[in-house]
Order: sequence, then structure tokens, then C-alpha cells
Amino acid sequence: MNSKLTVTKSNLLIDASYRLNVQAQKLVLACLSKIDSRPDSEPKKEIKLTAIEFSELMGIDIKNAHRELYKAADALFKSSILLRNEHEETELYWIQKKVKKLRGEGAVTLVWSDEVLRYICQLKSHFTSYKLRNIASLQSGHSIRLYELLMRFNATNSRVIALDDFRSALGLEEKYPQFKELNKFVIKFAVEELNQRSDLVITYETLKKGRTVTALAFTFKQNKQLKMDL
Repeated sequence: MNSKLTVTKSNLLIDASYRLNVQAQKLVLACLSKIDSRPDSEPKKEIKLTAIEFSELMGIDIKNAHRELYKAADALFKSSILLRNEHEETELYWIQKKVKKLRGEGAVTLVWSDEVLRYICQLKSHFTSYKLRNIASLQSGHSIRLYELLMRFNATNSRVIALDDFRSALGLEEKYPQFKELNKFVIKFAVEELNQRSDLVITYETLKKGRTVTALAFTFKQNKQLKMDL
């Protein structure tokens, strides 16, 4: 894999609410790594990705890469993103139309929606960048989303996030209603996987009002042993 490939997203998109399976997220991120997000670059609306590229970028067995690529493309279609602030909620879609499967070439072509382009192209400020290789071996979509939420605060190596905002970002508003379950199946699992498979070493603690957990406080640093690029 090209170790210099970088994913860049607007911070609004980093903190947005959406839920994609791990392969669909990896499809999005692999395609984002093909975009020059700098302000003076032309927006790249159409992206082609081959199964061989998908395999090499994400460490997927080439025998399964075609199937995983096409499944990811199907999952991405009609998947929406919710952007929220104090005054409004906006829903938009990742892609403009169904991903084209080029079966003879073992590839897909996706066309970003016009609404998403503003959050991935010509970014001047308030964005987050990280190396694609640092999430390539992750097996959980929750782990990828937690990685992004933390990298948004890479300058301080810490982030406190309200539990409701954490649930929203991972698309878990209606799943794991008890914190004990959320902690076991999502938070602990994601932190452990990131500590093992990414360039970050993470610890966290819960913040409470009375007996109720209201926020999560994460601290993190680069895992120098892995010698990955930030």
C-alpha cells in the first residue's frame, strides 16, 4: 500500500451521524484517498476503484475482494448522513446514484452526491486528515468511526464526547440502550481493536451525573512501535 495515501473530511462530516458496515466504510475511505481535497484542486466527482486496489489498500484477500467490493457498493447506495447543529438537522446521501459495477474489469465507479462534495473537496479549514493505512486492518466499522472522532482532536490527544453524541456519530441511537451493553460490545471492543491494529494507544473513562454515564473522556497517543505515519 502507498503509505502516503490520506483521507480528508470536513469536521462536520467527521461528527455527523451515519452507520455503514465496515466494508462500505472502507470503500468510502479508499475512494476519498483518491481525492485531492485542497482548496485549489478541482472536485473529483466520479471515482473508480478496482477489486485489486481494494484488496491492496485494505488488506482484503484477493479471492474475496470482488465480492466484498460489490457488497460494499450495495450497502453504500441509499445510505444517508445526518448533519446536526443547534438549529437544524440535514440529511444527505453519499452518492448520487447507484454504484456502477464493472464486472468485466472487477471494479466499481461511484459518483459523489453534490451535497457531500462540499465536505470532502476544496477544504480550507476545519477538516481532519489521517493516513489510510492506519485504519486498513480494522475489522469493525465502530472502530473506524471512533478513530475518526479521536483524530479530529489529534492536536490535543484527548476528547470528551457526550454519550448521546457518541451514539449519534456511530448510528446507535436505538441500539444498546443500556450503557453496560454499549460499553461491552462497542466501546471496549473498538478501543481494544484500535490499540492492537491502529497507530493509536487509547484509554478512556466515563463521566457521570449521579449514577448515569453522560460522557466519555478519551486520551490517546501515537503507538510508536507500529511506526505508522500520522
